[in-house]
Amino acid sequence: MNILSTLRAVTAEWNGSIRLGGDSRSRLRLMIDYLLSRGIFVLPRTMTNKVRQIKTRSGIVISYRFNRGDLQGIREVWFDEVYRLPFSAPSGAFLDFGANIGLTTLWIATHYQFSKMIAVEPDPENAAILATNIRQNGICAEIIEAAVGPSDGTVFFEKSSWSNMGHVGNDGAPVHMLCVGSILKERSLDDVGLVKVDIEGGEQALFLGPCEWMSQVKAMVVEFHPATVDYPLLTKTVASKGFDYIQASSTNMDCFLRASAAPPLPQ
Repeated sequence: MNILSTLRAVTAEWNGSIRLGGDSRSRLRLMIDYLLSRGIFVLPRTMTNKVRQIKTRSGIVISYRFNRGDLQGIREVWFDEVYRLPFSAPSGAFLDFGANIGLTTLWIATHYQFSKMIAVEPDPENAAILATNIRQNGICAEIIEAAVGPSDGTVFFEKSSWSNMGHVGNDGAPVHMLCVGSILKERSLDDVGLVKVDIEGGEQALFLGPCEWMSQVKAMVVEFHPATVDYPLLTKTVASKGFDYIQASSTNMDCFLRASAAPPLPQ
């Protein structure tokens, strides 16, 4: 059964690589990387975290590392399109909290139109790839190298061997933390169309902290981490701030939409 499930997963990844890649080199690069990533823990360390570059059929150039976290991000964001909104995108700014290497920022920029884009990421290595991806695609976006949380200050960031699983914790490197209110105030933002949140368990402190900033937000798409947060409490808490809750499905993350912001798309 494990062999069959692995074969199905590899087949899905190869099909996704073929659909996404804009040329044969890009398609082959992705297919090989997904196959090798199945045994990445037994490969020489010199093979991991090397930067790759592919071109999509839409012309977007994606830089990523040979790392299971980066590859998982491509699979979720670009193959599965988990950030495709189940409603029309509201007008205003887009804020990407937990931007990682910029995969979601790139995808959103090529599928929706927002007046301003801000990508927030605490890991300096991820932020460097994020900056590359933004620059090489001519995306007009501001990058803030910081964690997002309930208050301004300094916290510890614990890195992970998976590049998308680093999180604020009790150990690690000190990083700057900003609350959402500070981000909005410093940039005079009072019209936020969409906020994306994927901060590896930090969403509990964020959503249970000061919440005045939510009144300026029309919609949110959130990746919750039920193993480390109180998922039912958080969805109820966010919905109580004037949002309709759209539960995660096979095609989208959990979403929250103000009734006056945009109508849901027809099923």
